[in-house]
Order: sequence, then structure tokens, then C-alpha cells
Amino acid sequence: MRLILTVAILAAALWSGYWALAARGLETGIAAWVETRRAEGWAADYADLQVAGFPLRFETTLSDLALADPGTGLAWTAPAFRIEAEAHRPNRVLAIWPEVQQIATPDETIAIGALRMEGRLGFRPGPALEVMQAAYALEEVSLASSLGWEASLARGEMTAALVEGREDTHRIGFAAEQVRLPARLVALVDRAGILPGLFEHLRIDAVLGFDAPWDRRAIEERRPQITRIELTRLDAKWGDLELSAAGVLDVDAAGLPTGMLTVRATNWRDMVAIARASGRLPGGLADRLEEALGLIAGLSGRPETLDVPLRLAAGQTWLGPVPLGPVPDFTIR
Repeated sequence: MRLILTVAILAAALWSGYWALAARGLETGIAAWVETRRAEGWAADYADLQVAGFPLRFETTLSDLALADPGTGLAWTAPAFRIEAEAHRPNRVLAIWPEVQQIATPDETIAIGALRMEGRLGFRPGPALEVMQAAYALEEVSLASSLGWEASLARGEMTAALVEGREDTHRIGFAAEQVRLPARLVALVDRAGILPGLFEHLRIDAVLGFDAPWDRRAIEERRPQITRIELTRLDAKWGDLELSAAGVLDVDAAGLPTGMLTVRATNWRDMVAIARASGRLPGGLADRLEEALGLIAGLSGRPETLDVPLRLAAGQTWLGPVPLGPVPDFTIR
């Protein structure tokens, strides 16, 4: 019995020492990281740093946190930010954002509110802190810009995991429900007033290739940029419009994609009406395009459902010889 008690006391003492050393290492490591950012010209500050959770967890809380990257002009401020990890698995963490925070760019300031915003991340062991898998959860998120626009979503989630055997490649999943887009954007896209302000749902499954790993250098130096998109599924419903798409795109150094997408559109005539009202398609061209698409849709036996290939090239999205508009810019700032 005495031996068992002695071993238990010794184990408790060793664990307490480990926890204390690790907690101290967290404090000094974060403080050193902030000092390094300041030396590089960042604005970096926090009011207080505490590590709690003894004996089973590390619960690190930073209060009144402010970071600003001079290279991109991005700045983030938050009244608190918390990172939690089990003491025996410190490379798996739970990051918890506060209910209010703010992001500033050179052009605008965006106030962010959220009932829930957190992410579970697993890092590859080592000082680089490369993210191997991640899962983020969002609830009741709102955005309010200093430029006057507002947006929100009821629920959202995103997952990411490294693809085994493919360097700097991640399998990404994203889902969002009840997304309210900025009114100005809806009005710009839909001058005909066909679409509602609420985007019912969006689901994306894809494999993304990047030009660098997502590790600590993604914050300290530059964000990895997308080089390839293998879109296995995109499903979206906006009012009566339903879209699904799949395809493979290569992305150049300027963030512009090239490749092919196969798109299925339900109630596609509304889309033509939107493009006509926006001025992107002149009336005569819109009439001819609607007639041609109607013929294609009719061949499938479902005249309100259209399956078409879209080609992305030279900075434009093409349906056959007809340009539909500019391609999206996938540059990550």
C-alpha cells in the first residue's frame, strides 16, 4: 500500500510539473510570437494572457487582442480569444472566438457578431504547426460594414483535411443555411427583382490544391494561394433557382481559374431574365440565348432544367461562344 501511495504521489508530482512547464511554455511562446510580429512592423497587442485548466486541460485566454498585418492591411480586434486543449493531446485544440469582433481592411471595417464561432484543429507535431484537419461551426453570424452593407447566416460549418499522398492538398466541405446577402449585392445581380434576399442553402465539396502548407507561416508571412480546384459537388438554392455544379479548374498566380464546369440549373429562365435586367446580356442576345437554351433543355424532357458545360478562360465565363461574365478571383488576401 505504501508503495502504491508513493508511486501515486510521484506520478501526481511529475504530472503537475509537466502541466506547469507546459503552461509556462504557452505563455512565453505566445508572448514571444507577439514580440516577433511587432519587430516585423505589425501592430500586435493584448491586455492579459492567462493559462488555466489544471490538471487535465490547457485553457489559454487572451483579452483585448489586436493584430494588424502591414503587408495586407488586414487588422483584427477581439475582446477575448480562447484556445483549449487536452493536456495529453496539446496538438489538438479548440479555438473559440467571442460573440463580437472586428475586421478592418484598407477599404472598410466589418463588425462581426456570432452566437457561436469555434473551430477544432489538429496540427502536425512540430514547430511549424501545420493544420492536418479542421472543423468549424457557426451559428447566428452577422456582418455589418462601415460601407453600409449587412449580411448574415443562420448556421454554417466547414471541414478540411489533408489528402494523403498529395502535398498541400486539402479536402474541403462547406455548408451554410439561411444566408442573407447584402442588399446592394442582390440588387446589383438581380435588377429584375426576381430573387429573394435570403439564400436558402449552399453546399460545397471540393479538393483544393495550394502553393504552400497551411501552417504558422500562413499568418506570419503570406497566405497560401489556390492552384487547383476539383469541385465534386456544389448545390445551392436561392428562391426558385436551384444550381448544382461539378468540374476541375486550374488557378493561375493572379487567382484566375481556367477549366470546365458542368452546371445544372432549375428554373433557368429566371437566370436569363436576371442577366438581361442587369445589362450583362443585351436584349437581342438574351432572346437568342433563351431560345437556344430552351432547345437544349427540351431535349432532356425537362424544359425547366438545363444541363450545360461552362468554360472558364481568358478571365471570362463562356457558354459556347457567349461570354456570361468575369470569372471569380480566388486570391486569398
